[in-house]
Amino acid sequence: MKRATRNARGSIKLWAAGTLAAAGTLFASGTAHAQDSRAELGVYGGYLFGTTAEGESVQPDVDSAQYVTSKASISSAPSYGATLDLAVRRGAFAEISYSRSPSDLSLRVSNDPNTYKYDLLQQHIQIGGLLEFKAPGAPWFRPLFGGTIGATIFSADDKNFSYSEGALSVIFEGGAKLVLSRFFGVRLRARLLGTFLNDESALLCVGGSCAYAYSGTVMLQGELGGGLYVAF
Repeated sequence: MKRATRNARGSIKLWAAGTLAAAGTLFASGTAHAQDSRAELGVYGGYLFGTTAEGESVQPDVDSAQYVTSKASISSAPSYGATLDLAVRRGAFAEISYSRSPSDLSLRVSNDPNTYKYDLLQQHIQIGGLLEFKAPGAPWFRPLFGGTIGATIFSADDKNFSYSEGALSVIFEGGAKLVLSRFFGVRLRARLLGTFLNDESALLCVGGSCAYAYSGTVMLQGELGGGLYVAF
């Protein structure tokens, strides 16, 4: 559990450092296009699809080492969040986003007949870029494509223990804006989320022990959603 907390703090510190560096670069770029600059603030709701992750490790026992495999399954669940987009030039935005999805996690290990189930909260804090294109003959319809990098924070809880862990994540997005007026519109989005789990990831625990190695595991999830935005 202490290892999981250190991993979470380390990931958050790395994300914060990267955010500050990226923000400085984006600000420097944006000053050259001040005449076109604007901001968009949006809120959205959606549905985050579930996923699974598998791993294996050798666990020390009283008399001998024990080789075990384990499988964690995250259930599909509603999601919601907010975005802040800052224009750096025509058709290009720097984006900061936050989203969360309360779900649950089921865990099975090969040497235990029981299935363990926890409440799980996923939070995604991201920074990146967004490109907007104008559709010929339809100025109210604008396709979007973007990518962000940041941190996924997993917070799990049951009657016996709780923990949180941070992991590096990347998100690719496609969608469209429906421009209803100069200051208001609808944003539709489809996202692919990739979360990189570390060795001995605390996401995949059982009985309060977080020592199962999931080296190099990438969890992929899809999300569909939509919401409203206001432009300034």
